[in-house]
Amino acid sequence: MSQELNPADVEALGRQAAKSRATQEKIINAVIGLIKEKGFAAASSTQIAKRAGVTWGAVQHHFGGKEEILEEILARSHVKFHETLSAPRFTVGTASRRVGKYVDAAWQHYQGEEYMATLEILLATRGHGKAANDLSISRSRESHLQLGRKIFHDSQASDKVLGEAIYLVHCMLTGILIEIALEPRSFNPKVYIRHLKNMVMELLYEAD
Repeated sequence: MSQELNPADVEALGRQAAKSRATQEKIINAVIGLIKEKGFAAASSTQIAKRAGVTWGAVQHHFGGKEEILEEILARSHVKFHETLSAPRFTVGTASRRVGKYVDAAWQHYQGEEYMATLEILLATRGHGKAANDLSISRSRESHLQLGRKIFHDSQASDKVLGEAIYLVHCMLTGILIEIALEPRSFNPKVYIRHLKNMVMELLYEAD
């Protein structure tokens, strides 16, 4: 016979869960902040614990180790992208309008701290980490295709062409990010984002 939990115990468990989540957020934000400010190498175990205001033992308790934290950051960025673009507003309007909304939302996501950290992690691990292998855009092809089919539901493009359009967005926006980092004052991304929208539109709706 199961024993019901005392309401006070339930409340205490809720507080503990909330405290645990808050600590995890501090650790995640510490790693993202370190990578953003000083690069991937700065996110050492010592600096992560110091930045988060906890011991390394506490970090290990919540995540296991640095590799698991990096996996969590990559996973969050991936999920956040798909959750954002799964909103109903991306499936309505003209084809041109939907392409524009897709590229604009992707660009906004790519400029976020989580994606910037993700990019550094992927470059630093060069595909050696489990998360890097699982979450590179080529390996998450199916989920990207499903999202693309939902948004561009009236496109007659094949999966191959749709995949090329999605990869084009990824490559162009990543390249624009890098160029902004190299030429922050003189580089204007707007013209290239406009060209990108035109190229995606041509691939999905205007190709023979």
